[in-house]
Amino acid sequence: MRQAFLTLAAIAAALATGPALAKTEPATWVNRILAEWDQIQAKDGWVAQGEIRPGTLPSGGQASLDYPLAAGRTYRVVVVCEPGCGAGDVELLDPAGAKVGETKALVEMPRLDAAPAAAGTYRLRIAMTDCASESCAWSARLYAMRAAKSEK
Repeated sequence: MRQAFLTLAAIAAALATGPALAKTEPATWVNRILAEWDQIQAKDGWVAQGEIRPGTLPSGGQASLDYPLAAGRTYRVVVVCEPGCGAGDVELLDPAGAKVGETKALVEMPRLDAAPAAAGTYRLRIAMTDCASESCAWSARLYAMRAAKSEK
């Protein structure tokens, strides 16, 4: 897993610093990184759920996404932000509004895991505290752990 993350980080760095950045819009760059991340997650048993969910935020802005999660499954949400993201955080809230796990730094391509005991709508909160441009592009992707063969 560490090797896969390092490979993805190298791809992201090359895209962020090379001529590709001049030709690629931030939202396209973010979605390209998440598409690469899909392959890495699949190798570890995670299956993408639904579509990539994109957004943009200015400094000081917040956004939230709702995800219906089933009891008894293990989920992961991955968030990618463009290179202009200076600071921000991401957290997952349960249906009652309680934080699930730790708040993660937006600039570190956070992964938030949850294993709900009860089904419900969970909310991903994204807060941008510092963006180098007028607004920063980000995208989120929900994954579920592949069910064991005996569970199918």
